[in-house]
Amino acid sequence: MDTDRNLVLAVLALQTGLIDAKQFIEVCALWTTRKNVPLAQLLVERGWMVPGDVAHLEYLTERRLTIAEGDVRATLAGVPDDLKRSLARLEDPEIRQSLAGLPGSSENQTTMDLAPGRRERFALTRLYATGGIGQVWVARDTDLDRDVALKELRPEKASNPAHRERFLREARITGLLEHPGVVPIYELSHRPEDQEPFYTMRLVKGRTLTEAAEEFHRKRMTGTLDWLQFAALLNAFVTVCNTIAFAHSRGVVHRDLKGRNVILGDFGEVVLLDWGLAKLVARPDEIGRSQDPQELDAAGLTLVGQMMGTPAFMAPEQAAGNPGLIDLRTDVYGLGATLYEILTGQAPFSGRGANDILRKVCEESPRPPHEIYPEVPAQLEQACLRALAKSPTERYGGALELAQEVQSWQEVQLRQAEEERDRFFTLSLDMLCICSFDGFLQRLNPAWERTLGHTLDEMMSRPFSDFVHPDDRESTLGEFAKLINESHLTITFENRYRCKDGSYKWLLWTATPYHEGSLIYAAARDITERKSAEEALRENEARYRAVIAAMQNGIVLLDAKGGIYACNESAERILGLSADQMVGRTPLDPRWRAIHEDGSPFPGESLPAALTLRNGEPYSDVTIGIHRPDGRLAWISVNSRPLFGPDEQTLHGAVASFLEITGQKQTQEELRTAMAELEQARREIRTLLSRAQST
Repeated sequence: MDTDRNLVLAVLALQTGLIDAKQFIEVCALWTTRKNVPLAQLLVERGWMVPGDVAHLEYLTERRLTIAEGDVRATLAGVPDDLKRSLARLEDPEIRQSLAGLPGSSENQTTMDLAPGRRERFALTRLYATGGIGQVWVARDTDLDRDVALKELRPEKASNPAHRERFLREARITGLLEHPGVVPIYELSHRPEDQEPFYTMRLVKGRTLTEAAEEFHRKRMTGTLDWLQFAALLNAFVTVCNTIAFAHSRGVVHRDLKGRNVILGDFGEVVLLDWGLAKLVARPDEIGRSQDPQELDAAGLTLVGQMMGTPAFMAPEQAAGNPGLIDLRTDVYGLGATLYEILTGQAPFSGRGANDILRKVCEESPRPPHEIYPEVPAQLEQACLRALAKSPTERYGGALELAQEVQSWQEVQLRQAEEERDRFFTLSLDMLCICSFDGFLQRLNPAWERTLGHTLDEMMSRPFSDFVHPDDRESTLGEFAKLINESHLTITFENRYRCKDGSYKWLLWTATPYHEGSLIYAAARDITERKSAEEALRENEARYRAVIAAMQNGIVLLDAKGGIYACNESAERILGLSADQMVGRTPLDPRWRAIHEDGSPFPGESLPAALTLRNGEPYSDVTIGIHRPDGRLAWISVNSRPLFGPDEQTLHGAVASFLEITGQKQTQEELRTAMAELEQARREIRTLLSRAQST
């Protein structure tokens, strides 16, 4: 895209009042990452302009370029110097080329030196966040080769002495509070070219407490309640209480407590940010000037033209504009509002606008959390509402007192959970255990001693593998290695464990790892009787199959749907089909080509096995002719019997047995033929005798 044309359009949008200085810098910074999109389109995407504004600005841009004969320098020169410097800090080569040589802009202003003569140290990477009077950059500390957060005044605020004083107070107060819950300040310095202050601090990556609370309640409303996540939110809240208690011990009141000012780091950090509205209630000499920030800017510093702070989280004494009543208990209210957000997923008050919210803060009570979320613990609700009392004297006396109230509820819940776990652990008939990654059992329930005979101390004094049957040890250790090396895994396996008397019992295991504690949680069940029964069944089945295989009768087994699923060798021999050819066939299969003794077709639905499956009745000695694949007709005598389930009522299938009677049928046919021939001979003899007598 044409950099000059996009910059001119942005400048004109600023000069015509369609966007402010903050939006000007933000859209330019965004455009450096999406140069395939016109800057005007980005302004529309952000909701700062409408398409009609774009058409107007594009016309003005063309007119400006036409008048300047394509030279955009005169237009860019009209941009305030502080905005030029902010543009230069975007570290975009094309923008820097457009700004090159313009008054108030210099390439070396994209970095800041600690002192004149030192080499460049902080290279601004990207704009990270923008607040009421300041903006935070992600910067590269080239001396220490690390990313830091660099905060400075917004360009349009830099000329205001009150804003500058507030900025310096925030840096000094934050630096005074050396606590794990406060982001550490690395240094406070100034740009040598214009003496504008800035300070660097640790860059904390994560999400806000508000975002975490909103996620918890979104899951709750979809039926996926996560109590571990709720516990993590409460732990973070207690950490914030401890941080505020430390600040109070240093004579500092935060005055802008809310979930959005708490960062939950990616690695467990809980950091309280934004001390810009902090008030010193003691030891002002340690900071320098002791003015209240409100005295520095009568228009207000967080909400322009209104009270300082965030209305929905503001204490009544703040909302009423009574700075003389602000003390440590003002922050207790802010903590109560933050706890309310954790419990309900929303602020204590909402309204049509800031004034409506401020009125409610002063005059109305917040809606009880259980009306929003019925499962809110009563003790936590009581603590929250006490901290939100209108009168400071009715609140907790300090942040630690509120933290202790929350922790006491957590301790009760933990104790109850442990008691329930212990009761379950002790009463369970299954063998429950906790094993460390070193292979030693750490905890066992009484079922172990009842099942194996070893005392619990004996089991825990040696590696568990010592008790595993030698033939099962290698496979068991293989499963153990899987649990150690893979997360979110639950496995099931069987092995044999040695009893006190030297015998072995079969155990069925279910196990899952807990990698944070290097532990494995497992449950085992004695399945020795089941394994014995299975072995006996296998032996009986082997004998049964041997008997069936030795029978001269053909045997086929059919399932409840009529499909053949097993047969013996005699069945294969008689029918001329292999087992693979028969499995899956039903009595209705036309390939049987069955016939009656008179030669007429024998319908599949009338075959004995089909009738048995239909009515559960047995059938015997049914003669059927079957055409074998080789074309030979085989005659069989069929019996069928139903197979019922354990309840002796549910029909599970049928068994059909048959004996080949082809030879018998042939003998019968030959006998019938011989009898017929004999009868014919008799008739002929009688005829001859009759003739002889007559002559």
